[in-house]
Amino acid sequence: MNRTLQASLALLTIACAPVLASAQTRTTVPLQRGVSVQLPLTSTAVEVPNADRPDALVVALTADGVVYLGVDRVPPGSLADVLRNVVSTRNQKTLYVKTDARAPSARLVDVIDAARKSGIEGVTLLTAQPDAADRRTLVPPKGLELRLLQR
Repeated sequence: MNRTLQASLALLTIACAPVLASAQTRTTVPLQRGVSVQLPLTSTAVEVPNADRPDALVVALTADGVVYLGVDRVPPGSLADVLRNVVSTRNQKTLYVKTDARAPSARLVDVIDAARKSGIEGVTLLTAQPDAADRRTLVPPKGLELRLLQR
């Protein structure tokens, strides 16, 4: 290949990189540093900008039922204690849950129950939502908000 063609291809690659990067962010929207899951699609969720904050309390539930707090794996049965320790020093007591669409529903119930036992006041189930203009493009995660009643 001649040098002119090589230089042209290199410049084209550099020029297209930002466009390709923005196209990727529309289809795979990272919430924050954490565990990647395939969020379920919904059409009635609301925007949850606080879920993107660096100090947001995010639990991820993977397809195989493993629970993570941020990027740290939480042993089964100890999520309530771990959350209780974390929220004891916080004013904001909302938990954002990223559940893989293929995760066992019983594990999601366990996560919500652990949140209620730990003193969490609200749980937001994060979802993906098809963009209204283009059903093939995903927008940043949105959520379904729940309020937990303490007994």
